[in-house]
Amino acid sequence: MWGAPVDSFVAAHCNIQCDFGNHQTAGVFDGQKLVAGVIFRNFSPEYGVMEVTAAAIDSRWASRTVLRQLFGYVFNAAQLCVARTGTDNQRVRRLWKAFGAKEYIIPRLRGREASEAILTLTDDAWYASRFMRQANGQIKSASAA
Repeated sequence: MWGAPVDSFVAAHCNIQCDFGNHQTAGVFDGQKLVAGVIFRNFSPEYGVMEVTAAAIDSRWASRTVLRQLFGYVFNAAQLCVARTGTDNQRVRRLWKAFGAKEYIIPRLRGREASEAILTLTDDAWYASRFMRQANGQIKSASAA
């Protein structure tokens, strides 16, 4: 699913009260229920950078198939994916690190008392990650993603 319901879902679950600007969305469903939403935004084609904002109410949404489709969308257009989260969001930070992302902690980026984790994932790191490995241990190529 693409569009406004996903925007509302992500904004509500991430406690975001801003306009996402020019963006695309993707939704992940369990039957008729939206269980995860992703917003692809702040795309800079001149640098090949895209930011991703996501929310989920069920951790089972993140199957290899779904992740390959979502990152396939990103890395079809970009060479670097950026995500931002609070430093207290250990689950999200752990997941992004498992993808192969590098993490940078920026003090006070969420206000005087709160730091933010900025996670950057290159296309090279994603394609080398365990999420892109096939059952036989081979790495899927960028063109096969």
